Amino acid sequence: MSGKAEELRQRLIRNFNTVPTKHDLREPLYDALSARLAPGTAASKLGASIDIVAPGKITCPYHFHYAQEEMFVILEGDGTLRVAGKCCR
Repeated sequence: MSGKAEELRQRLIRNFNTVPTKHDLREPLYDALSARLAPGTAASKLGASIDIVAPGKITCPYHFHYAQEEMFVILEGDGTLRVAGKCCR
């Protein structure tokens, strides 16, 4: 692989198994292992992260965004999403 190709690979590809993680534990409700995926990439405006939430816990308080959209992809298990005061499973 050329030097330019390697530089682009490092700036464009993230493996979530190798990024730094942070354990956010705030008893009694919150317990999640989180990793931010965009820092260090060419994506200067992208917010992308992965959260591994402990069973029966939540990852963050109820909140909303004015200028940002969020997407949740569940890879294993299930969860509840609260939108506009209504819960969705």
